[in-house]
Amino acid sequence: MKKVLKLTVMAMASLALTGCSGESGGVTIVKMSLMNSVNENPGWTASIDKANELLADENIKIETEIIQTDEWDKYYTKVASNIAGRVGGTIGRIAESHIPLMISKGQVQDLTNVYNSLDMSKYDASAFEGVAKQGDKYYGLPTGSQHMVLYYNKDIIDLYNSTASESDKISYPSSDWDNPTSFEELRAMATKLSSGTRPNRKFGLAAGPFLAYGGMYAKSLGGDNVFKADGTSAIDSDQYRTVYKWFDNMIKVDECMPKPTDTTIETSMDQFYAGNIAMAIDGINDLMNEKIVDFNVGIAAIPTGVAGSPSYSSVFTDCFFAVSNSRHSEADQKAINALMQVESIKEVANKGVGGIPVAKDAVSNFTKSLEEKFSEADIKCLTDGVAHTLHVPYTTYYNSVDQQINQKMTVWLNDELTSDEFVAYMHQTLTNAINENK
Repeated sequence: MKKVLKLTVMAMASLALTGCSGESGGVTIVKMSLMNSVNENPGWTASIDKANELLADENIKIETEIIQTDEWDKYYTKVASNIAGRVGGTIGRIAESHIPLMISKGQVQDLTNVYNSLDMSKYDASAFEGVAKQGDKYYGLPTGSQHMVLYYNKDIIDLYNSTASESDKISYPSSDWDNPTSFEELRAMATKLSSGTRPNRKFGLAAGPFLAYGGMYAKSLGGDNVFKADGTSAIDSDQYRTVYKWFDNMIKVDECMPKPTDTTIETSMDQFYAGNIAMAIDGINDLMNEKIVDFNVGIAAIPTGVAGSPSYSSVFTDCFFAVSNSRHSEADQKAINALMQVESIKEVANKGVGGIPVAKDAVSNFTKSLEEKFSEADIKCLTDGVAHTLHVPYTTYYNSVDQQINQKMTVWLNDELTSDEFVAYMHQTLTNAINENK
């Protein structure tokens, strides 16, 4: 009896070490971590099903492990905990912002062999040039790119124009990335489209003044994207002060943008979907949100700081990764290779999620999936934006700086700091982190 008990304990210990991945009936099971995204996961499930067809002869099968959060920071915390405990998924999908830290901590496999096995003539090579590439090595492979656009409620603008005088009417924001709506034009539009008093005020525009977006606005003014070429902070500049004064005026003076206190119960995007915000600057990750059904939504270019000059859009490239302490790294890499095949990418593109596909032949699948909700001109504006994207310059310490800035942002927006003082704080926080990480 004692011998049987000993063998059982040993078997359980062995299972614990292999985590949720392992072998079943001669088939290697590769668990894949995914965030709990209601809108996107049907697309990823379809992609995994196709990848499993491609893996059948390899006796490898991908199974999903849904981590119960829709916030990337919490998701990464759980992934990191699973890696430390050698449990959970041995491959997964994660926001690009976490990849530099995962590389520095030795948490991810080198996927250069997978990259080299791909026929790069079939892919958008620029999507592979983010922070997951370190020197000539690739520690993550792109699942799709998601840039920022300006959404607008056509019905709200049409209703405003139906009662406005001829001289007071407004046009839809520009869809031309080479000649977009200017900061001041958008501010004037947002002011006209705002009405009522708090707590029932309707706002003309929602746009987060976050560090990841500040760079794209500063770039349109001739500034740099967070860092200068020499690696120092670019934030202590007239361009950033102009950007944050623009936000300051809209939030505090015109009150055409919500404060954090206006979005504590319902997010700004949910208020946009509900028709309480006329325009919103956000990513293309939520295009297929089921809430975009009750109004005509348009897509426009990001505004520019200099009228008549091009604008830029911050781009976020989520990545496939494989954990470094997996017991079947070869199977992990074969699984990611299958997910990177054009056939698999088309499956997620068919659902209109995952961002602009990295496989060229899948882009038409993605745009076709949007035709029920968006006009041909709106879809063209969305895809035209790819040529105007800026990679967010993530580092191992970027997320920490971002969190500190976001915490201080409330102090600024509550009138306890001027916009110039807030920019100075942003600059000093980034500079401190740069010096600490030299």
